[in-house]
Amino acid sequence: MSFPLGKKTLEDTKKSLESLIAHEIKQGNSGHEFVYLVINMERPLTKVRDHTPRIVPIPNRLSRISERSVLLITKDPSTPYRDPLTRAKSPTEDLFKDIMPLKKVKTLTRSTKSAKNMLSEYDLILADHRIHHLLPDIMGEVFYRAHKRVPFVVQLAQITEEDMKKPLKRQERVERCDAQYVLKQMRSIAKNTYYFPSRDAQIVLKVGYIDTEPEKLCQNIGAVIEFLHNEKFLPSGGVLKKNPMKELFVKTNNSASLPIWVKKD
Repeated sequence: MSFPLGKKTLEDTKKSLESLIAHEIKQGNSGHEFVYLVINMERPLTKVRDHTPRIVPIPNRLSRISERSVLLITKDPSTPYRDPLTRAKSPTEDLFKDIMPLKKVKTLTRSTKSAKNMLSEYDLILADHRIHHLLPDIMGEVFYRAHKRVPFVVQLAQITEEDMKKPLKRQERVERCDAQYVLKQMRSIAKNTYYFPSRDAQIVLKVGYIDTEPEKLCQNIGAVIEFLHNEKFLPSGGVLKKNPMKELFVKTNNSASLPIWVKKD
């Protein structure tokens, strides 16, 4: 396989991954524990808090949407979206554990206890793009601290050229819901990895699990590096073109970081 940083870095990456996997297995850790790629950069990507996950395509999937416990948060009311997404023979018929309007989310996250109860119910939260920006203040630290369970943005219908001609406030009132279009976004979110623009000159991304073959982990790492370097993938990708990497590491939640590449002085 080709690798964006060359053959030697690919070999070093494989060695570090093999050592990491062997250590985790020896420690008796679950095979489904995440492996992370840590990218240290010369500068932070942003100076402000950014709670919008950026999807990064990878060749070897992290999960399937059918394996996830999914909450969708919509504009008030949720009925115009719930019906097309859950009706019989809809492509998303069985994929949502719950679909909630924003008003209900406000009620369920009023106290820390109720917010924690809600957090434990879902491992993937999606939010209508029209209300996503409101959620940090509503859902609070229980969900957003260390990006614990930050909602992913979805559009419930594709924006048409005719919609784009309308004033922004009228665009936001569009009540269409296209289940097939929503499904496409859900599959991408479940399959691929993601990052948050950091104020700490560091990006951390999931690239697989300790029971993933090292070759597949390397393929995912290569895809991440290519996406983040290549300006054709702007605005989510290409962010490292003008903000060079200093170091790359792989790790798990509990392990030390193992180096796979360090920038030469």
